[in-house]
Amino acid sequence: MSEVKKKFHVFGELVEILVTSAETNGSFCVLRQYSGPGGGPPPHAHANEDELFTVIQGEFEIFDGRKWHPLDGMQNAFTLRGQVHTFRNRGAEMGCIQTTVIPGGLDIYLEELSKLPMPPEMNRVIDISAPYGITFLPAEKPLDA
Repeated sequence: MSEVKKKFHVFGELVEILVTSAETNGSFCVLRQYSGPGGGPPPHAHANEDELFTVIQGEFEIFDGRKWHPLDGMQNAFTLRGQVHTFRNRGAEMGCIQTTVIPGGLDIYLEELSKLPMPPEMNRVIDISAPYGITFLPAEKPLDA
């Protein structure tokens, strides 16, 4: 079991870094995010990273750019670079999802986002995200329920 190297909040949710990009020479990083019911990040895409999600606790679902897919305890799902995606806690209790990100760098990005005041201004989030190749789905484009 990896020990927690860093902790901070992104979009109001606790993120723990278990394996830093620095430890792997940028090959990958591993993080855990704790989300309350309905919680999770805004829909987005990574130009540079693939992600493998594993539910540690609770009930989540993954959005693949078209529809939601349920994901329960210790089940896995992945998203590839360029694919619009997000996850959310579909349960009634706090949940935890672990993400392995290949290559690394997302831990550095998330720590930078964590410095924004809550609620963050989306324009500032977009400015920070652009150099990392992360884009967000336009707010007016709804996700299917």
